[in-house]
Parts: sequence; structure tokens; C-alpha cells
Amino acid sequence: MVTSSGDSTRANVAECVLGVFAFSDEGRMLGYRRFPDSPADIAGRIISIQTGTPTEEHRELMRDLIRNGITEVSLESGTIIDALSKEFGRLKFRHETPNIAGNILREKIGEIAGEVGCAEYERLAREVGVIMSGMRLRTESGKRDRLVVQAINIIDELDKFSNILIGQLREWYSIHFPELDRLVPDHESYIKLVLELGTRERFRADEIKMLLNLAADRAEKIEGAAMRSLGGVFREGDVRMVRRCMEELLRLQALRKELTEYIDGLMEEVAPNLRTVAGGAIGARLISLAGGLQELAKLPASTIQILGAEKALFRALKSRGKPPKHGVIYQYPDIRSAPKKKRGKIARALAGKIAIAARVDAMGGEFIGEKLASELRARIAEIKSRD
Repeated sequence: MVTSSGDSTRANVAECVLGVFAFSDEGRMLGYRRFPDSPADIAGRIISIQTGTPTEEHRELMRDLIRNGITEVSLESGTIIDALSKEFGRLKFRHETPNIAGNILREKIGEIAGEVGCAEYERLAREVGVIMSGMRLRTESGKRDRLVVQAINIIDELDKFSNILIGQLREWYSIHFPELDRLVPDHESYIKLVLELGTRERFRADEIKMLLNLAADRAEKIEGAAMRSLGGVFREGDVRMVRRCMEELLRLQALRKELTEYIDGLMEEVAPNLRTVAGGAIGARLISLAGGLQELAKLPASTIQILGAEKALFRALKSRGKPPKHGVIYQYPDIRSAPKKKRGKIARALAGKIAIAARVDAMGGEFIGEKLASELRARIAEIKSRD
């Protein structure tokens, strides 16, 4: 809602739990934008303001003020001046604490709440206060979500190194038995054969069959390739060193598994709602991509949906192609297994529940993960049942 500014070109803007309000220098309300009625959503917006990120309600009100001839805005929240100045170059912002808008909101909040249709302002303010207190306690007790970010970073580095190492080891052993690379594409099976059997002369069908649980004809094919191999000769010292490196690779993979279990435990502590809705691995990856749980909680569902697909989004924008429908949440089983035409709807449903879960976790709210997960399952079932 916005009213005419009259002859004045100046507005005074401040926020409260109801939303963002603009008043003239004479104290007349020029306009306002209500926050959603959800206490968790309101607390999320207050966090955004405190950390320098304007809310969508700020942006909508600024656009309204510009349309009504306002050129100068006094803001009580100085944290968002830089961001709004970059976005709304036509407006001149200045920081005043307190300003006229803030004083009016503090003095007449009960009256204003009635004007904008909020019948239970005191209850709403109390619930928002409880959530904000919980959030502050969580922050003061230590940013455990940062441990999630660092652990995910270590897993990424381990994966990169492991992929390089297994490629190099396959090339190394291929000097001796090049045919094995094509016959056994699976890395785990390849490593098992080399570790257990060593040189190609020891590759016998019965042992291969037992080690890999292969059909007899496949095991015999590998044995035949070993007997006819065109590779060079490996001495015991050569194969010993290859095996030594493979053992180290297996230790790295075991470490990765331990890290994954550690992350899942952290997620149960730091973001239980998010873990229940999306799973520990996907939830941790989203926290890492966002830069922390508080940062994830500030993101709209539409952004969460494509987190991790920024390169694909950039390519789509550059080539005017179709934007991606999902980022890392593609790993969610119901998205990955769904028909292509239904993945986008399922991704939107999941992202919406993730956004709610992240906000509740960031504010130290109650556990509602099972409720959110149940609602998500029902929505996914509905999407899948449609033609």
C-alpha cells in the first residue's frame, strides 16, 4: 500500500516485525509492505537486515516510493544503505538513528498493527523474539555449521585427488597389463584384482571369479587377456610399489567414509530439520554452497533449487537457453529417479521445504523435520500420480 507523497520528495523508512514502513516528515504514512505472518520468516528477514541484505519488501517499497516522486530516503537501518544505493541509483539514501519512521512505529505500533490488519501483534512479536533469542544463543555457542563447510571442502579435495590418483595408477599398471583397463572399468574391482593377484601371470579364472563374483566366461576372458597381453614385464619391486599406492588410495577412501559419517552427525546437531527433509549429504552440501546455515536460511526457495548449478545457469543466460531446473538437490532420490518432465516440480517442492527447514534450524526453532518430510512425500506422490 502506498499513498501520494504530496509536495514532499523525502520519505523516512524503518522496519518492525510487521514489515517495512515509510512516513513523511510530517508523520503521514506514505506506504508499507507487510512481512509474511510466519514468525520464522519474519526473524529471517530481520537477520537479513542486520547482516546488510535488504528484504524483498524493502525493494517493493522503494519502487513504490520512486513511482510517487520520492527522491530522498532516510533509513533507520544503516546496514542496508549500500545495497539499496547500488540497486536504486535514483534515490539518495542517508542513515538516521532514530528517524521519524522508527519513532512513529515505536510510539504507535498497536494502532498501526490494527491499520494493517494484524490483530495479534503482541503474540507475533513475542514469537519472533523467542526465535531471535534462540538464534543468538546458537551463534554464541559456536558456529558449528562452519565445521560442515570445512568438512565438505575436505571431501571435495579428497575426491579430486582420488580421481587423479586412480587414473594415474591405472595408466601405471597398464604398462604391464593394458588389456585389463578395458575389461575391468570399475575402479574398486580393478584395485582388488591388482592388490590380490599382483602381476598378470597370476591372473587365473578361478581366483578372478572368486574375487569379483564374476560369471565364469568373463573371468576366463580376463585370464585369456593376461596370457596374451602385449604389456611389458613388471618385476616384484614394480608391482609392489603400484600396490603400495593403491593401498594408500583405499585409506583415503576409508577416510572419506569417516568424514561422511562425521558430517551426518554434525548435521543432526546443527540442522536436524534440514537433515530430515533433504538428507545429511545434500543438506551439508547446500550449507557449504551457501557459505553457512545462516546464509542458506536467507535464500529464497528458487535460489536453493539451483544451488550448485551456477555455471549451467550462466551458460543458459548467455546463450538464452533453458535455465537449469535443479542443482545439487538433483541427488535427492525422488528427483533423480523421476521422469524428466516431473523433475522440475519435485525440485521446487523439495526446495520449498528445504527453505523452511533451514530457517527454523538457523533460528534454533523446534523440530518440525518429520512434519515437513511428510508433507513433501505427499506432494511428491501427488506430482508423480499426475499424467
